[in-house]
Amino acid sequence: MASYLLSLLFLSLTLTLVIAEKPVHFHFYQHKTFSAPNPSDVRVAKGPIPLPVGPFSFGDIIVLDDPLTSGPEATSPLLGRAQGLDSVMNSLTVTWVFNIVLTCGEYNGSTIAIMGRDDILLRVRELSVVGGSGAFRMARGYVLVKTYSVDNITGDSELELDVYVYPAKL
Repeated sequence: MASYLLSLLFLSLTLTLVIAEKPVHFHFYQHKTFSAPNPSDVRVAKGPIPLPVGPFSFGDIIVLDDPLTSGPEATSPLLGRAQGLDSVMNSLTVTWVFNIVLTCGEYNGSTIAIMGRDDILLRVRELSVVGGSGAFRMARGYVLVKTYSVDNITGDSELELDVYVYPAKL
């Protein structure tokens, strides 16, 4: 009986801590540029099956080093970079594996590791925070992605990201 009560007390304290925890919130605009003269996204492997819409093929692998800014204009203040990979599944779905590298402010030098499936037809998509470094070592959380603008010919786009990250308690 005593161990049962201790288990309930521990569960209650754990739930209270989890509910009271507040995430760190970041708001970014990601600028994905495939077109010249200064692309931030480069296709390094071309998939074998052309897709019916846009310039991509099933199986394309894209390396990215995209600026993250405070506003939708490319001239907005730079807050960090999105660095990693996209893999093209079909005209409507991309798998992302990338890091948000913060380059200013309180978290300068810290990273947030992101992974997930981006179903671009949805107005708001959700990706997972799977870790990080610095202030976000072993972090968890999620990213909400919205398309701000897209050029269907070049693939250039601006995405709006809301990142909610719970730093690990070490």
